[in-house]
Amino acid sequence: MHNPTKTTIQHRRGRLALALVATTMFAALSAAPAQAHDSLTSTTPEKDTTVATAPTAVALTLSEPPTDAASLKTSVIKVTDSTGATISDGKVTISGATLSTTITKGANGPYTVLWRAVSSDGHPIEGSYSFTVQDPTPTPTATAQPGQTSASATPATTATPATTATQQAAADSVRPEDSNGPIVAALAAAVILIVAAGFFFSQRSRRPER
Repeated sequence: MHNPTKTTIQHRRGRLALALVATTMFAALSAAPAQAHDSLTSTTPEKDTTVATAPTAVALTLSEPPTDAASLKTSVIKVTDSTGATISDGKVTISGATLSTTITKGANGPYTVLWRAVSSDGHPIEGSYSFTVQDPTPTPTATAQPGQTSASATPATTATPATTATQQAAADSVRPEDSNGPIVAALAAAVILIVAAGFFFSQRSRRPER
């Protein structure tokens, strides 16, 4: 006769082995879609490189085209310069597996790119990378208009006719008035003669008669 206790143990071991196999297969099948997520394959400008000219756009290429990313409007590319200022326009263009956005020129230094898209398996994917810009072209600055420059320089370098006339009038006002000079001189001479004549006659009158 068979030992029922031993048979029961063997059956239980068999069922446990089948359960372990089923669990392992389920875990493997569940992991397969996660491993199939799309990945970033290339960028323009390239990751961790230095460019001498500030780019006008940033592009990212995935291993597969994103799933319905255009209609879902879930694709995002944000670019900031070395000062932290956002220089991307917020619009993402999708062409096949490539996503791109337009950017303006920022400050020299590291540019940081943050991106997000929808993988071909429907799962969201995202990441970040950076590149460096060392553009020797100076940033344009506001300059004075030629007309404004010449107008501001004129008073400092040359005297206008109005200013010259004013200065001449001021100089004339401090000069002594000598138009009555001859009359004053004649009156002075007459006074002197009168005084001299009076003195002469007074002295004559004081002399004793002989």
